[in-house]
Amino acid sequence: MTEGDAGAVHGDIPVRTAFKEWAAICRALASGRQDVILRKGGIVEPGGAFRPEHARFLLLPTFLHQSAESLVPEARDLLVGIDDDRPAEGTVVFTHVAFVRAAHRITDRRALDRFRHRHVWAESVVDERFHRWQDELHVLEVSVTPLPSPVTLPWQESYGGCRSWVEIDEAEGA
Repeated sequence: MTEGDAGAVHGDIPVRTAFKEWAAICRALASGRQDVILRKGGIVEPGGAFRPEHARFLLLPTFLHQSAESLVPEARDLLVGIDDDRPAEGTVVFTHVAFVRAAHRITDRRALDRFRHRHVWAESVVDERFHRWQDELHVLEVSVTPLPSPVTLPWQESYGGCRSWVEIDEAEGA
């Protein structure tokens, strides 16, 4: 895969969708310290609701809203040097692809307890996400694999805002 070619990962599997997540969580997913994603939905998504629409996607690290208090104490080391992961101004860098093994819509807060050991979010973050708007949360069980080499693309305005999914235009890497 050449730089700028986000279209093929693992042979001919096309990956033109990216999932926005805190950079610290992307680190946890990439290192195997986490294998689930908990998602409520982005403000600009229809009805503010998350939809688990994609079986595989690139991880797009974001740097807003993450904080040490949002992580369990033993995972706060994920924030050390996190600014070193920021891509150059006007670019986005993809280093990992996620594959969804299972997707769950959880409507009982106690049901989230079975995933406690599989993520690094603080309980306060889990509670806030679960109770925001309505009592539910989506859980994606994922496996994460590094790309053969990082893919750097120009930043697009469509990547901004509080949304979970972004579509990568095939022309962007050209």
